[in-house]
Amino acid sequence: MSFDDEWERAKARAMGDGPARMRLNQLVAAGGGGGGGGALVVKRDDLGRVGHAAYELHGGLRAAGGHAKATSKAAGTDLTTDHFATGAALTKVADTWQSQVDTLLEACARISNHLDYSTKRYGDEDATIATGLHDAHKRLLIPSRIAEYYR
Repeated sequence: MSFDDEWERAKARAMGDGPARMRLNQLVAAGGGGGGGGALVVKRDDLGRVGHAAYELHGGLRAAGGHAKATSKAAGTDLTTDHFATGAALTKVADTWQSQVDTLLEACARISNHLDYSTKRYGDEDATIATGLHDAHKRLLIPSRIAEYYR
């Protein structure tokens, strides 16, 4: 018996339980339902592109953001030395700017690292599922056959 057959049977049993009924979210495929159309799909290429973009943004922002802080701080120091009140304000702006740049740099690094981790983890999980759900006779362990071991 296939998984789809077992699933249809389970749904039919649940529907027959009276007023409390099972409600499922469904994926409506172009050719109708059934058979793996609603599976989670993770494309490593997509994750890789987003992670790479975050990595590139991190590198560019580090250089550009640091330049803005250095020049603003220098201007603030010069203005303060010349007894302009705006010197202290410009120095504060430069410090706030750097704080914001650091926050954005951390976010880019987290995105890049998380997507690298996710790509690897999904690949590992796929390999585990592919090798772990067969019995010693290389037969697929569908839910009803797994349940036989617990009876």
